[in-house]
Amino acid sequence: MRLPIGCAVRELTTHKDPRGDLTEIFRDEWESGIEPVQWNFVRSQPNVLRGVHVHVVHSDYLVCLDGTLVLGLADVRPESPTHGMSTTVTLKGSKMQAALIPPGVAHGFHFPEPSTLCYSVSHYWNTVDEIGCRWDDPALGFDWQVREPALSPRDTTAGTAAEMTRQYLAVREQLRAGRD
Repeated sequence: MRLPIGCAVRELTTHKDPRGDLTEIFRDEWESGIEPVQWNFVRSQPNVLRGVHVHVVHSDYLVCLDGTLVLGLADVRPESPTHGMSTTVTLKGSKMQAALIPPGVAHGFHFPEPSTLCYSVSHYWNTVDEIGCRWDDPALGFDWQVREPALSPRDTTAGTAAEMTRQYLAVREQLRAGRD
């Protein structure tokens, strides 16, 4: 499976015994590139689609604990060797996998069945760092295999992928200029 540079999917190991099982979902030694400051737990109903959005600052590290997550990834970083690449990856709770999404990779989550997601972020939520676009913009190149997902009001009114990318680049430049 080919992913945008900086993205990763890790198979997690589950240890079972007659009492049940245990899966380590995060270890600092795995060199994930993320130092979590917050963990979130999400339950989604079937046919929910969250996003698409991109972050200038924060990374996401996520694990589908139960159900199915179809993760759309699109690299909008102009300097990246995988700029313009998009793909979808399916994570299943029954497989126990973790995915890492760095800043500059737009992403969305589709849950075709009731699902549970646990994810961490490297920085606290900030509206400046939450730039979105329509889930079905053809420029993203995602094959969601869904026609009418349940969306949030914000995601329903989101703009185009081109607008999202322009805003991402503008905010990134502002943040870089502020550091100099």
